[in-house]
Amino acid sequence: MGLYLRVLWRFRLLVAVGLVLAIALAFASLVRVGFSQGSVSLSYRQQPTWQSTTRLFVTQEGFPWGRSVFPTTPAAAPPTGSSGPSGLAFADPGRFAGLAVLYAQFINGDLIQRQIRKAVPQSHALSATAVTDPATNSALPLIDVMSLAHTPSEAVRVSRAGADLFRSYIAEQQASADIPANQRVLLQVVSTRAIEVEGRKKTPALVAFLAVMIATVGLAFVLENLRPRSPAVAPADMARPIGTARPADTAASPAGSKHPADTTLTA
Repeated sequence: MGLYLRVLWRFRLLVAVGLVLAIALAFASLVRVGFSQGSVSLSYRQQPTWQSTTRLFVTQEGFPWGRSVFPTTPAAAPPTGSSGPSGLAFADPGRFAGLAVLYAQFINGDLIQRQIRKAVPQSHALSATAVTDPATNSALPLIDVMSLAHTPSEAVRVSRAGADLFRSYIAEQQASADIPANQRVLLQVVSTRAIEVEGRKKTPALVAFLAVMIATVGLAFVLENLRPRSPAVAPADMARPIGTARPADTAASPAGSKHPADTTLTA
Protein backbone atom coordinates (compact mmCIF):
# COMPACT_ATOMS: atom_id res chain seq x y z
CA MET A 1 0.00 0.00 0.00
CA GLY A 2 2.88 2.33 0.79
CA LEU A 3 4.31 1.85 -2.71
CA TYR A 4 0.99 2.78 -4.34
CA LEU A 5 0.65 5.88 -2.20
CA ARG A 6 4.23 6.98 -2.96
CA VAL A 7 3.62 6.62 -6.70
CA LEU A 8 0.35 8.53 -6.57
CA TRP A 9 1.91 11.25 -4.46
CA ARG A 10 4.84 11.56 -6.83
CA PHE A 11 2.46 12.09 -9.75
CA ARG A 12 -0.13 13.96 -7.71
CA LEU A 13 -0.56 16.62 -10.39
CA LEU A 14 -1.46 13.96 -12.95
CA VAL A 15 -3.84 12.30 -10.49
CA ALA A 16 -5.52 15.64 -9.71
CA VAL A 17 -6.07 16.37 -13.40
CA GLY A 18 -7.48 12.87 -13.93
CA LEU A 19 -9.84 13.28 -10.97
CA VAL A 20 -11.18 16.58 -12.31
CA LEU A 21 -11.60 15.06 -15.77
CA ALA A 22 -13.40 12.01 -14.35
CA ILE A 23 -15.85 14.19 -12.41
CA ALA A 24 -16.47 16.37 -15.49
CA LEU A 25 -17.18 13.36 -17.72
CA ALA A 26 -19.47 11.77 -15.14
CA PHE A 27 -21.39 15.04 -14.83
CA ALA A 28 -21.63 15.42 -18.61
CA SER A 29 -23.02 11.89 -18.95
CA LEU A 30 -25.91 12.80 -16.63
CA VAL A 31 -26.60 16.44 -17.44
CA ARG A 32 -26.89 18.25 -20.77
CA VAL A 33 -25.47 21.77 -20.78
CA GLY A 34 -27.05 24.24 -23.16
CA PHE A 35 -27.28 27.94 -23.81
CA SER A 36 -30.63 29.67 -24.05
CA GLN A 37 -31.06 33.43 -24.45
CA GLY A 38 -27.57 34.16 -23.25
CA SER A 39 -27.77 32.00 -20.12
CA VAL A 40 -26.60 28.51 -19.31
CA SER A 41 -29.30 25.87 -18.97
CA LEU A 42 -28.93 22.42 -17.41
CA SER A 43 -31.19 19.46 -18.09
CA TYR A 44 -30.99 15.72 -17.49
CA ARG A 45 -30.06 13.63 -20.49
CA GLN A 46 -32.42 10.84 -19.47
CA GLN A 47 -35.90 11.43 -18.09
CA PRO A 48 -37.64 9.02 -15.68
CA THR A 49 -40.68 7.08 -16.85
CA TRP A 50 -43.95 7.26 -14.92
CA GLN A 51 -46.97 5.03 -15.37
CA SER A 52 -50.45 6.22 -14.47
CA THR A 53 -53.39 3.84 -14.12
CA THR A 54 -57.01 4.99 -14.22
CA ARG A 55 -59.33 2.20 -13.11
CA LEU A 56 -62.86 2.02 -14.54
CA PHE A 57 -65.73 0.12 -12.92
CA VAL A 58 -68.15 -1.53 -15.35
CA THR A 59 -71.61 -1.44 -13.77
CA GLN A 60 -75.17 -0.19 -14.25
CA GLU A 61 -77.72 2.01 -12.52
CA GLY A 62 -79.18 0.86 -9.23
CA PHE A 63 -75.86 -0.41 -7.85
CA PRO A 64 -76.54 -4.14 -8.18
CA TRP A 65 -73.35 -4.86 -6.23
CA GLY A 66 -75.05 -3.60 -3.09
CA ARG A 67 -77.84 -6.18 -3.23
CA SER A 68 -77.62 -9.54 -1.51
CA VAL A 69 -80.27 -11.01 -3.85
CA PHE A 70 -81.92 -9.77 -7.02
CA PRO A 71 -85.65 -9.06 -7.10
CA THR A 72 -87.89 -11.87 -8.32
CA THR A 73 -88.24 -11.91 -12.09
CA PRO A 74 -91.88 -11.56 -13.23
CA ALA A 75 -93.14 -14.23 -15.59
CA ALA A 76 -93.57 -11.73 -18.43
CA ALA A 77 -90.10 -10.26 -17.99
CA PRO A 78 -87.31 -11.23 -20.38
CA PRO A 79 -85.12 -14.05 -19.07
CA THR A 80 -81.96 -11.99 -19.46
CA GLY A 81 -82.29 -10.04 -16.24
CA SER A 82 -84.21 -9.36 -13.06
CA SER A 83 -86.62 -6.48 -12.59
CA GLY A 84 -87.05 -4.56 -9.36
CA PRO A 85 -90.07 -2.68 -8.05
CA SER A 86 -88.98 0.45 -9.96
CA GLY A 87 -88.85 -1.44 -13.25
CA LEU A 88 -85.03 -1.43 -13.32
CA ALA A 89 -83.62 -4.59 -14.87
CA PHE A 90 -80.44 -6.04 -13.39
CA ALA A 91 -78.02 -7.89 -15.62
CA ASP A 92 -76.11 -10.99 -14.71
CA PRO A 93 -73.03 -9.82 -12.70
CA GLY A 94 -70.83 -12.08 -14.79
CA ARG A 95 -71.76 -10.08 -17.88
CA PHE A 96 -69.94 -7.00 -16.57
CA ALA A 97 -66.70 -8.95 -16.24
CA GLY A 98 -67.04 -10.06 -19.85
CA LEU A 99 -67.75 -6.49 -20.92
CA ALA A 100 -64.59 -5.34 -19.12
CA VAL A 101 -62.50 -7.73 -21.24
CA LEU A 102 -64.29 -6.59 -24.39
CA TYR A 103 -63.99 -2.87 -23.60
CA ALA A 104 -60.25 -3.22 -22.93
CA GLN A 105 -59.86 -4.57 -26.45
CA PHE A 106 -61.91 -1.64 -27.77
CA ILE A 107 -59.50 0.82 -26.12
CA ASN A 108 -56.50 -0.97 -27.64
CA GLY A 109 -58.15 -1.06 -31.07
CA ASP A 110 -57.40 1.28 -33.95
CA LEU A 111 -60.68 3.22 -33.72
CA ILE A 112 -60.18 4.36 -30.12
CA GLN A 113 -56.41 4.76 -30.48
CA ARG A 114 -56.88 7.18 -33.39
CA GLN A 115 -59.18 9.31 -31.28
CA ILE A 116 -56.79 9.16 -28.34
CA ARG A 117 -53.84 10.30 -30.47
CA LYS A 118 -55.84 13.38 -31.46
CA ALA A 119 -56.48 14.26 -27.81
CA VAL A 120 -53.09 13.48 -26.23
CA PRO A 121 -49.50 13.84 -27.52
CA GLN A 122 -48.37 10.99 -29.75
CA SER A 123 -45.21 10.51 -27.68
CA HIS A 124 -47.32 9.13 -24.83
CA ALA A 125 -48.31 5.46 -24.92
CA LEU A 126 -51.78 4.46 -23.73
CA SER A 127 -53.27 0.99 -23.38
CA ALA A 128 -55.92 -0.87 -21.40
CA THR A 129 -56.26 -4.25 -19.76
CA ALA A 130 -58.99 -6.07 -17.88
CA VAL A 131 -58.34 -6.63 -14.17
CA THR A 132 -58.28 -10.23 -12.98
CA ASP A 133 -58.60 -11.79 -9.55
CA PRO A 134 -55.05 -12.83 -8.50
CA ALA A 135 -56.39 -15.83 -6.58
CA THR A 136 -58.63 -17.35 -9.25
CA ASN A 137 -57.32 -15.52 -12.35
CA SER A 138 -60.92 -14.80 -13.30
CA ALA A 139 -61.93 -11.50 -14.88
CA LEU A 140 -63.36 -8.72 -12.74
CA PRO A 141 -65.66 -5.88 -13.92
CA LEU A 142 -62.72 -3.48 -13.85
CA ILE A 143 -60.58 -1.93 -16.60
CA ASP A 144 -57.14 -0.36 -16.12
CA VAL A 145 -56.34 2.45 -18.58
CA MET A 146 -52.56 2.93 -18.42
CA SER A 147 -50.30 5.62 -19.83
CA LEU A 148 -46.56 6.36 -19.80
CA ALA A 149 -45.00 9.82 -19.49
CA HIS A 150 -41.89 11.53 -18.12
CA THR A 151 -43.69 13.26 -15.23
CA PRO A 152 -46.37 11.93 -12.85
CA SER A 153 -48.75 14.80 -13.58
CA GLU A 154 -48.50 14.25 -17.34
CA ALA A 155 -49.01 10.50 -16.95
CA VAL A 156 -52.14 11.09 -14.84
CA ARG A 157 -53.47 13.62 -17.35
CA VAL A 158 -53.05 11.22 -20.28
CA SER A 159 -54.63 8.21 -18.55
CA ARG A 160 -57.61 10.28 -17.38
CA ALA A 161 -58.00 11.76 -20.86
CA GLY A 162 -58.00 8.29 -22.40
CA ALA A 163 -60.53 6.99 -19.86
CA ASP A 164 -62.83 9.99 -20.32
CA LEU A 165 -62.60 9.68 -24.11
CA PHE A 166 -63.67 6.03 -23.99
CA ARG A 167 -66.51 6.80 -21.59
CA SER A 168 -67.74 9.47 -24.00
CA TYR A 169 -67.49 7.02 -26.89
CA ILE A 170 -69.63 4.42 -25.08
CA ALA A 171 -72.20 7.08 -24.13
CA GLU A 172 -72.44 8.28 -27.75
CA GLN A 173 -72.93 4.74 -29.01
CA GLN A 174 -75.64 4.12 -26.40
CA ALA A 175 -77.43 7.32 -27.35
CA SER A 176 -77.26 6.58 -31.07
CA ALA A 177 -78.72 3.12 -30.42
CA ASP A 178 -81.56 4.59 -28.31
CA ILE A 179 -80.73 2.35 -25.36
CA PRO A 180 -82.94 3.27 -22.37
CA ALA A 181 -81.07 5.03 -19.60
CA ASN A 182 -81.92 2.34 -17.05
CA GLN A 183 -80.42 -0.32 -19.33
CA ARG A 184 -77.13 1.34 -20.15
CA VAL A 185 -73.73 0.18 -19.00
CA LEU A 186 -71.96 2.73 -16.81
CA LEU A 187 -68.20 3.28 -16.62
CA GLN A 188 -67.26 4.85 -13.30
CA VAL A 189 -63.76 6.08 -12.41
CA VAL A 190 -62.59 4.24 -9.31
CA SER A 191 -59.06 5.56 -8.87
CA THR A 192 -56.10 7.18 -10.59
CA ARG A 193 -52.53 6.70 -9.42
CA ALA A 194 -49.03 7.13 -10.80
CA ILE A 195 -45.86 5.17 -10.03
CA GLU A 196 -42.29 5.50 -11.27
CA VAL A 197 -41.40 2.49 -13.38
CA GLU A 198 -37.94 3.56 -14.55
CA GLY A 199 -35.65 6.14 -12.98
CA ARG A 200 -32.60 7.94 -14.29
CA LYS A 201 -29.75 5.51 -14.83
CA LYS A 202 -26.50 6.45 -13.11
CA THR A 203 -24.50 3.60 -14.62
CA PRO A 204 -22.99 5.68 -17.50
CA ALA A 205 -21.69 8.26 -15.03
CA LEU A 206 -20.14 5.58 -12.82
CA VAL A 207 -18.53 3.84 -15.79
CA ALA A 208 -17.08 7.12 -17.11
CA PHE A 209 -15.66 8.05 -13.69
CA LEU A 210 -14.05 4.65 -13.09
CA ALA A 211 -12.64 4.43 -16.62
CA VAL A 212 -10.87 7.79 -16.35
CA MET A 213 -9.52 7.10 -12.86
CA ILE A 214 -8.23 3.64 -13.82
CA ALA A 215 -6.51 5.11 -16.87
CA THR A 216 -4.99 7.88 -14.72
CA VAL A 217 -3.61 5.50 -12.08
CA GLY A 218 -2.31 3.17 -14.78
CA LEU A 219 -0.51 6.05 -16.51
CA ALA A 220 1.08 7.06 -13.20
CA PHE A 221 2.55 3.59 -12.73
CA VAL A 222 3.75 3.47 -16.35
CA LEU A 223 5.60 6.74 -15.80
CA GLU A 224 7.02 5.35 -12.55
CA ASN A 225 8.48 2.39 -14.43
CA LEU A 226 9.84 4.57 -17.23
CA ARG A 227 11.32 7.13 -14.83
CA PRO A 228 12.28 5.25 -11.66
CA ARG A 229 13.33 7.35 -8.70
CA SER A 230 17.10 7.14 -7.86
CA PRO A 231 18.03 5.71 -4.39
CA ALA A 232 18.28 8.33 -1.68
CA VAL A 233 21.82 9.23 -0.54
CA ALA A 234 22.46 10.55 2.97
CA PRO A 235 23.97 14.06 3.11
CA ALA A 236 26.86 12.85 5.37
CA ASP A 237 27.89 10.23 2.80
CA MET A 238 27.83 12.83 0.03
CA ALA A 239 30.30 15.03 2.01
CA ARG A 240 32.64 12.16 3.04
CA PRO A 241 35.86 11.90 0.89
CA ILE A 242 36.20 8.83 -1.21
CA GLY A 243 38.21 6.10 0.50
CA THR A 244 37.40 7.12 4.09
CA ALA A 245 35.34 4.95 6.39
CA ARG A 246 31.95 5.94 7.72
CA PRO A 247 31.80 6.65 11.48
CA ALA A 248 29.51 3.68 12.02
CA ASP A 249 32.02 1.35 10.35
CA THR A 250 34.88 2.66 12.54
CA ALA A 251 32.89 2.16 15.74
CA ALA A 252 31.99 -1.37 14.74
CA SER A 253 35.65 -2.38 14.04
CA PRO A 254 37.67 -4.17 16.85
CA ALA A 255 40.23 -2.14 18.82
CA GLY A 256 43.53 -1.80 17.11
CA SER A 257 42.26 -3.07 13.82
CA LYS A 258 42.31 -1.03 10.71
CA HIS A 259 39.58 -0.60 8.30
CA PRO A 260 40.36 -1.93 4.87
CA ALA A 261 39.86 1.55 3.53
CA ASP A 262 42.70 2.87 5.76
CA THR A 263 45.25 0.22 4.69
CA THR A 264 47.98 1.53 2.44
CA LEU A 265 49.20 -0.82 -0.19
CA THR A 266 52.99 -1.15 -0.34
CA ALA A 267 55.07 -2.47 -3.11
